[in-house]
Amino acid sequence: MASENSPVLFQARPLEGMLSAGASRPTPLAEGREGAEDRETWPLVHALAATLNSPSPLPDLAEVLGTHFGARACLLLCHYPATNDLIYICWHRGTPPTCHRLGATEADSRLDWQRRVALGLIGQTLDQASGQGLRHWRKGLAELLQADNCPPIWLRSISAATAIAVDGSGLQGAMLLLGAAGLGLEQTVRANLASLGAIAFHQQYLQGQAQRHTEQLRYLQHLKEDFLSTLNHELRTPLTSMMLAIRMLRRPDLTPERSAMYLDILEQQCSREIGLVNDLLMLQTLGAKPDAVARQSVGQSIDLGQLLTDLAGQSKETWQQAQLTLNCQVPAAPVILATDPESLTKVVQELLENARKYSAPETVITLALADNQTPNGRVTLQISNLGMAIEADDLPHIFDQFRRGSKATKEGIAGTGTGLALVRGLMERLEGTIKVSSQPSDGQLWQTCFTLQFERHDPSIYSSSEQNS
Repeated sequence: MASENSPVLFQARPLEGMLSAGASRPTPLAEGREGAEDRETWPLVHALAATLNSPSPLPDLAEVLGTHFGARACLLLCHYPATNDLIYICWHRGTPPTCHRLGATEADSRLDWQRRVALGLIGQTLDQASGQGLRHWRKGLAELLQADNCPPIWLRSISAATAIAVDGSGLQGAMLLLGAAGLGLEQTVRANLASLGAIAFHQQYLQGQAQRHTEQLRYLQHLKEDFLSTLNHELRTPLTSMMLAIRMLRRPDLTPERSAMYLDILEQQCSREIGLVNDLLMLQTLGAKPDAVARQSVGQSIDLGQLLTDLAGQSKETWQQAQLTLNCQVPAAPVILATDPESLTKVVQELLENARKYSAPETVITLALADNQTPNGRVTLQISNLGMAIEADDLPHIFDQFRRGSKATKEGIAGTGTGLALVRGLMERLEGTIKVSSQPSDGQLWQTCFTLQFERHDPSIYSSSEQNS
């Protein structure tokens, strides 16, 4: 796993007693010259190579290196540019090795500073090849290893450091032996150790990737099982109501009033079933053929304020039954958009239904439209409600397919996890953006707000185009 410019490494010679019958033995003079090197180097190579079979190769590698060379401590650092992951392993006498991962984080934070320090130490080690030497290593280690704003006590007694650069395929790293007095490593030994370090670093990366993939597969399996269970319930419930209504309609003593009631039930449940199937088909279309549906023609102009007012008026009875109030705030002047009315209507309906399900009784759902009144500016639509919070872990995945919040599952709130995924797909089709926030409000309630933005076009454009046509 070393870089292409590295020599061929780990041509480990057979141990004593394992030479084949036809192999030539070195001369006595050569034996005297190389015997000491063999006794020192090759047992180490074999010991280090054995750590690669360990479930945790890097901690074992750090401990074997430090112990063999009599170092007070051993530090391994590795950066994977492809994923921007950075790990470091620290071992010092009397304590087991510790492994740390420094992922991408906010700028100017403590972890960000540690990342920069670790990258600096790796860079200095790689620069040793050009004779620049390891500079400011003591200060860098103090910054990297400190806990509670204090460097480790054992670091104070370290007066020397031997650094080995690891420049492998897809990674860059450093192995630092600290406090080993008079340690001088020949170039061949350095090359062998660098090669083994590259293998160990790459193996650690592959193990991490395998673990992440396993966790992701386990999570996807959980999503699939949860979705199938929910879908089974959502499909069976309307069918059960429809079957009961059909049986009641077959009764000979049924009055016209009750017959009309059961027909209404049939119509409502059938519409519910059709809506669910249509949502699943639309979600499949948005996911499977993004190029075909991502950008629809936006030649039809609509008054968004009037559309929202009509939708609010159509659902008055629904809000009253749920003990909720819908407050629709639209500008007095028309807000004209060139868009697909059907897709936009579906987006607003899904968000209003989502707000209805998760709002606390006797609260207000706000539907607010704002326009910056510039010909090519942006129109902002916000739909907010008061109710249960969206957990911080769920917030980044709120628009994922079949993903439902942990609280929704615990509370037994009906749904399949397709509504918000549809909203995101339709917003991409309409070339708009959508964001969500969830913040504490009065008492124990949280305010959840979905913010949609669209490009606003000048109404005169459509007037002129209609006249020309």
